[in-house]
Amino acid sequence: MKRHCILFAIIALFVPSVLKAQTSPLSALSSPKGVYVRFNVDYLTNKVVGKSKFIVKRKKPTDNAYKTIGTMQMAQKYDEIAETVGRNELKDFERMKKITAPSQTIAFFNSNPTYKSISLFAELKIEFLQAFGFAFLDNSATKNEFYNYAVYEVINKQETLIGEAEVFHNPKNYFLKQLTPQISKISGTDTSIFFQWDIQTPQYVDNSAEQVRLAKLLEDTFKQAPDNGNQRVDETTYQKVKEIYLKNESLLAVHPVDEFSTRFNVYYRKNNNASWILLEKKIANVTPEGKQILFARIAGKHDDLVETMVIPQDEIYNTGDTSKIARGVIAHNGSVELIYSVTASDSTNSIILQWKKLPNKAYYSGIEISKSSPDMPQKVIQVLPISATKYVDTEVYPMGTMFTYFVRPVFIPLQDLQQDIPASATMTCGKFSRPTAPFNLTVTNEGPHARLKWEMANENLIHSYFVYRGTSPNNMRPIRSAVKEREYLDTTGYLTGRVTYYYAIMAINPTQDTSDLSPKVMYTPIKKESFQAPSFVNSEIINGEAHLTWNDVKLNDDFIAGYVVQRKTKGEKAFKNLHSKALNYANFIDSTFEPGIEYLYRVAALSIKNDTSAFTPETVVKIEKPKDVLNAITDITLKNLSKTIRISWPSVEVGDVKGYKIYRKLPTDVNFKVIATLANGNFEYEDNKVTSNTIYVYSVTVLDSKNNESPIEERKSIYREPTKQ
Repeated sequence: MKRHCILFAIIALFVPSVLKAQTSPLSALSSPKGVYVRFNVDYLTNKVVGKSKFIVKRKKPTDNAYKTIGTMQMAQKYDEIAETVGRNELKDFERMKKITAPSQTIAFFNSNPTYKSISLFAELKIEFLQAFGFAFLDNSATKNEFYNYAVYEVINKQETLIGEAEVFHNPKNYFLKQLTPQISKISGTDTSIFFQWDIQTPQYVDNSAEQVRLAKLLEDTFKQAPDNGNQRVDETTYQKVKEIYLKNESLLAVHPVDEFSTRFNVYYRKNNNASWILLEKKIANVTPEGKQILFARIAGKHDDLVETMVIPQDEIYNTGDTSKIARGVIAHNGSVELIYSVTASDSTNSIILQWKKLPNKAYYSGIEISKSSPDMPQKVIQVLPISATKYVDTEVYPMGTMFTYFVRPVFIPLQDLQQDIPASATMTCGKFSRPTAPFNLTVTNEGPHARLKWEMANENLIHSYFVYRGTSPNNMRPIRSAVKEREYLDTTGYLTGRVTYYYAIMAINPTQDTSDLSPKVMYTPIKKESFQAPSFVNSEIINGEAHLTWNDVKLNDDFIAGYVVQRKTKGEKAFKNLHSKALNYANFIDSTFEPGIEYLYRVAALSIKNDTSAFTPETVVKIEKPKDVLNAITDITLKNLSKTIRISWPSVEVGDVKGYKIYRKLPTDVNFKVIATLANGNFEYEDNKVTSNTIYVYSVTVLDSKNNESPIEERKSIYREPTKQ
């Protein structure tokens, strides 16, 4: 046999039987007990028992040759049969065949029965195939190793090859993990309990493409092995193949099963015993709709607590996941104690329910309290421990509501135990305690109104609230009663922004008991209030400064906080403030006043909320400049250039002219700043320290030989346009 043929045979291991044709009459199946080598059903169909003897040989891919590991032949002695299949299983077989003595069993074995006559037992329990000589258990196989098996029939002392099979000994079956028994019903009697499970099978997912891809990957890996003319695979390649298989075992370790070949091991224990007992291995029943259902009955004494769990298993003992534990009690509705009566009594802020204590039995899981009223349908409000005998309901509002209560035990889930008609009682609460004071009161502006919000510790106890307001913490009165919500909008129109108000809240319970007032909060309405403005402005020039005075309206109105003085020159459109802070007194000295310029002044009062009154009539102030003052420049031209602003003036020099000063400021500045000084004979200047999108104001003065300077006469502004890119 060529080496590459062996490799392709091994690759066949990885393709599940559902994806490849059965070209060999033999199968090798990985099991927790070892590797089962058996003949397939198609091969056995026309076979009879006892006619053949087979030799089983085995090799690993890294071995040079096969070695004999055992034989397959029909058992010859009764004890040998019983030891192989199990004595209980053998008894079932004998009952099925109506056999009453061991000698009859041996006689049946020696009668050369057909495979068909024993297939029911053989396919349910593979040990029968062993006993009849059609299967072999290799219990010396090592986990996570590849094996090739060859079976030869011995005819006239000659060995004839019947078939070969390959397996990776990994005793798992991921198909079983898809089967999940779900408990669906539990029913008890006086002496036993009955469990029913639905076998949930998830929707089929076709993994064949991925399985074929993995088979190709394994084939390519085998091809990497050096070919030295041997029939074995080198150890390095063998380890690579095993790693691929183990990494993808959830796709490759899949042994298909059906309803007939799947067993469900049912285990049970009683009364919290630590040890589980195998009840039986069962096959699920299939309903006409195709649904799989599993049943189990466990005998015992009345009130025994029985727990069960189920583990799926295929015909070669691979197992799936263990089901969730199901709990039931050997009892029925006619043998359990119920809650037959309940009493209700009125208490402060609550209704108290009481009933007789139930016995401590395992079938109870709690006590259910339900409640209804004319405005509320019946609903469960609490589930109490089984030891409870009392329940206090504090949700008893509004006052005067008649509540009906229903009390009954709750039993183990899914068991058919139930109190159909619960015990009931009807009661209303008429006793309520004095409420505590509201807290966390806040007040915020909502337009011209005050929005109040607060919190309440025992809100369910409250019927309504009173809202208090006053002009001092000690002078407050209620302005609104029967407020149901925990907020209120005070829309009173006569509240003035001149006054600070105080608010507080009082709670009232259904019996008209009141709480203390909440902590008080302060609030001043946001409203523009009218107030008196100064009526005139007087002016006087002293030492070249403008001294302004006006009538002091602040003396008669505490709402007035001070004054603001504004000024502009004749020809300017807008007034500007002459100071940054409010003036506390009715006078102001303008030290920036200049002779020869006509100024307009006005004054307004400022409120404590920084509102401004009307302004006084404008007052004009001007004094002539001295005759010896140099003539000012009154014709300035400004022009935007690419990087600068050009300032120019008339190129005529009259009198004693030494030079010129260039001034600049922003519209928001009060004073000019010198940006350049030029000698006489210069009549223009380019300002290169300018910024785009900015307005600049310029002026030019004349200097004589004595450094006397002409006044700033003309101010001209220009908008510095953005630089074109």
